[in-house]
Amino acid sequence: MVPVGESQIKALIRLLSDEDERIVKTISGKLVEIGAPAVPWLQEAEIEQPEMARRIALVLDEIRGSRLEDELRDLVAHPEDQTDFLEAGAFLIARYAYPWLDEPAYVRKLDEMAAEVRNRIGQRVSCEETVKTLGRYLFIEQGFRGNPKNYYELDNSYLNRVIDRRTGIPISLSVLYLLVGKRLGLPVFGIGMPGHFLVKFDSDRYKVFVDCFNGGALLSERDCARFLMQAGYGFEERYLQKSPTQAILVRMLKNLIPIYNKLDDTVKGARLSRFIKILDGDKKVEGR
Repeated sequence: MVPVGESQIKALIRLLSDEDERIVKTISGKLVEIGAPAVPWLQEAEIEQPEMARRIALVLDEIRGSRLEDELRDLVAHPEDQTDFLEAGAFLIARYAYPWLDEPAYVRKLDEMAAEVRNRIGQRVSCEETVKTLGRYLFIEQGFRGNPKNYYELDNSYLNRVIDRRTGIPISLSVLYLLVGKRLGLPVFGIGMPGHFLVKFDSDRYKVFVDCFNGGALLSERDCARFLMQAGYGFEERYLQKSPTQAILVRMLKNLIPIYNKLDDTVKGARLSRFIKILDGDKKVEGR
């Protein structure tokens, strides 16, 4: 595409005020084609011309969302090129809501948390004590906790905000635990039970489920089965199997979509649905 100058971009933005919807649609398409170079001027116009804010917001969403869709396709197509598929995917989802998110800063925070736990664990500590040390650090010292009072807040699902606020829902807190655990080389993975999400520590000598939403409580398989029975799901072995990374990311998205739809932000809901289609459009994955 031939580079477009500032004056041309501003002229196109002014045309977004046209009363003819067909013209607005055509102009919006041209701005989306221009892409990133148009973003600063669109943001400026969004502030200075509030009467066009809705139309400008839609163009910005299309530019940013399309770029993230391309990133996600690349992530799915080349997972072996990613140092951590789950981490890359979780931050990509967060960047949709927070486009200026400083991802490297949050990666450093995760690195720092893992380093602090590593210093406490030492070389010869048992698996059981390792799990307890990590739990004490995250859920007591750092204060990470579930947010039952405001369970359906959007920020409970975005990894950057979970780190900022120390609150989240089962899956987002579990993702945090997994990312710190992986940095420590621990045998941990996600368990996507119906209605709840856990982490499992699974070594030859020690196996336990971690309920990150409830202060890192340690559960046995019998405890998990009891929860499932009491919640009306019944118990099946497959409910306690390892969740693939793509299924975890899909589940995170499926938690967000109904919240956006309830807020009447169907544009974001539709975009996140496209993210799901890219990740795995056919599998049905429970939320929470």
